Amino acid sequence: MEDVLIYNEEKLHHIIKYLKLKPSQISKKLGISPSMLSQIQKHYTSKLKPYHLYAISQAYSIPMEIFENEKINTKELVNHFLQYHEKEEHLFYENQHLLEKLVGVWYLYSYPSNPNNSEVYITEHTIYADGQVADEHNNRGKLYFGKHQSIIVKESNNSKNLTSITFDNNRVTYEYFIFSRVSKSVNLNRELFNFGFFSRDKLKADEARVVLGNRDNVQMQIEYGMLERLSLKIKL
Repeated sequence: MEDVLIYNEEKLHHIIKYLKLKPSQISKKLGISPSMLSQIQKHYTSKLKPYHLYAISQAYSIPMEIFENEKINTKELVNHFLQYHEKEEHLFYENQHLLEKLVGVWYLYSYPSNPNNSEVYITEHTIYADGQVADEHNNRGKLYFGKHQSIIVKESNNSKNLTSITFDNNRVTYEYFIFSRVSKSVNLNRELFNFGFFSRDKLKADEARVVLGNRDNVQMQIEYGMLERLSLKIKL
């Protein structure tokens, strides 16, 4: 009967072992001492509170149903539920190794949305240890890690529009890597797609232009005619 999990403390203890979570990282993330973490895993101490469960579930994407459903009462059922949840619902992951590579100042290079402007935009970005991102124009966002790709989602400080910057995880090996960005063009407020690149070192505009190449090959703005044709499909 050792596989039966009667108490939530037992479920929590098993989940921590199953997911191979490090106690030191859990303690830091939850803001509790290592000794308290040890105590809340033992049902006879009566130290486990609902807010502990909600905090750790939120921090590690653990379904609260495991703790709320008394029928999930064996190690096998808990394992099955965790595996199913990870496959079906877990889109983003912790990736401390990649985050450590990205923390610090980066420079983003791309062409501007105005076709009459031939300059190369160089924008300083800072990635923080908690995954927060901010650029020099005070546009702020968050970095999310997927299995093979990651994405920065930023909100414009002025327009409140969202910008998404996507890159391949395996490209973040050196001090330069390419990205694709979807945003709103400043002048026309229309969707704009850009390829560009990040670098640790600040390059001169001419150096960056050589890397970016022909503007027509790395930038595309949505055709206004498509929006018009789509509007004809809308039934009022």
